[in-house]
Amino acid sequence: MSKQLLDELQFEKNKREILKRTQLTKDEGDSTPIKMDEAKKYAWEYELENYRKAKRMDKFHTFGAICGILALIATLFFNLEVVKQILMKF
Repeated sequence: MSKQLLDELQFEKNKREILKRTQLTKDEGDSTPIKMDEAKKYAWEYELENYRKAKRMDKFHTFGAICGILALIATLFFNLEVVKQILMKF
């Protein structure tokens, strides 16, 4: 047998062994650092997660900006007399 064929057989044997161990730990409910589901994530799934997080952050920042503007307007409205006195001095 050629060396390349032996390497391929060894690779397949190692791959099956790793998959078997992963399946056993998944069935046992053992919390391993890398679970099978996490190992199968594709790049587009990571991009989608990041996009959703960014959208939530954008909504949060927009909400915060609107609240800040409303707070400024409310403060000016409730202190209208003080604002008029300050503006009359100029």
